[in-house]
Amino acid sequence: MNTQSNHMTDVIIIGAGVVGASIALELQRSGRSVTVIDKGESVGGGSTSASSALIRFNYSTRSGVVAAWESFHRWNAWEEHLGYVNGPIAQFHPLSMLLLEPPGFDRSSYLKHFNELGIPFEELDEKSLSDNYPMFDTGRFWPPSLPNDDQFFKNSEGKLGGFFVPYGGFIDDPQLAAQNLMDAARHFGAKVSLRTSVVEIKKTKNKVSGVKLENGEVIESSIVINAAGPWSSHINDLAGVSELMEMSTKAMRQEVHAIPAPAEFNFTNTPVMIGDLDLGFYTRPQPGGTLIVGGVEADCDPVFWVEDPDDDSLNPTVDSWEALVWRLAKRIPGASVPNRPTGLASHYDVTPDWTPIYDRTDLGGFYIACGTSGNQFKNAPLIGHLMNQLISACEAGHDHDNDPVQVLCPMVNEIVDLGTFSRNRKPVAGTGTVLG
Repeated sequence: MNTQSNHMTDVIIIGAGVVGASIALELQRSGRSVTVIDKGESVGGGSTSASSALIRFNYSTRSGVVAAWESFHRWNAWEEHLGYVNGPIAQFHPLSMLLLEPPGFDRSSYLKHFNELGIPFEELDEKSLSDNYPMFDTGRFWPPSLPNDDQFFKNSEGKLGGFFVPYGGFIDDPQLAAQNLMDAARHFGAKVSLRTSVVEIKKTKNKVSGVKLENGEVIESSIVINAAGPWSSHINDLAGVSELMEMSTKAMRQEVHAIPAPAEFNFTNTPVMIGDLDLGFYTRPQPGGTLIVGGVEADCDPVFWVEDPDDDSLNPTVDSWEALVWRLAKRIPGASVPNRPTGLASHYDVTPDWTPIYDRTDLGGFYIACGTSGNQFKNAPLIGHLMNQLISACEAGHDHDNDPVQVLCPMVNEIVDLGTFSRNRKPVAGTGTVLG
């Protein structure tokens, strides 16, 4: 087992995914000594490695949009953001974003935030959508359904409109992005301990004092950060803070599939990501001639909550494959559907409103960066900065619960209100899906 010989550090981060790596880099650069602990075999080897790594801005809250807009600029200056590169580096690929909306969808929050922040967009009426994307069937299929439902094979009715954003994209290798962040953190002095499980959060009165590892070792620290992804609820239970939070996190099984990209819709000819709320899927083209397709938690799709991610199979299933790929083929009739599933399964760490938690807890010195799966990879360059500002303020005595920390995003000169991501917030009125 790979453990550290030292027994004291300023900060312990539990989780070496892209979130933990981002936090490690920013806290180490701020002058603190950081130790990262992860039970996995590699940095970014858990749910980060299965991310679709989309960079988009359509969120329901202003702070959510600001964070994504700031992160977009940081991804475009990735090497500069890291401050140290030794080896391959993750690449940002620009793509536009197209949101296809169900009946009665209220895009007013998007419009308000985009207008205020100067993010370009275009509202597409039925004719504009059909003219711009002749390879799509732009009819309405609402509501989404499963292939074993008679409604699934009905023809579309009426026509869709859409919401188009010219900026956005994806990262070609999400695990490499996490490794880039952690390599930079190590360069500045952070230590990383893999294949190492935390079995106890040590406390003195109502203050965290460190962690106990599976091998019996105790590492002392006055700050512990839970960035454990799908295992975050377990770590919160160990800390005794779960029952003291209005927001909870759970591990949810998710599958992403791949099919050949048709000639008329691929990375070269039509570089656009699609969030299709009418049919209940998202897709984006990839270099090399494939499309990836995932779900957006349509009402018809079963939800698979996972008690222990370590006990779940990560093989894709035929049921998920058929539901998602056949829906895509209804929207893009030129797509060919292979005979067998190709893709992967992983686990999301989600909150009831699909908004992450970046917050302190009722245990002094114990902080959480949880509920991030599915829509927070895009904010990886910023999350470390947000948590650094939060921790600095709280450790200096600021009452964040009653006066939420406000964080300046310097590249877009806008403020993120960390109260948006509070553990005790009222549920955010968003799409109710991974789209936020």
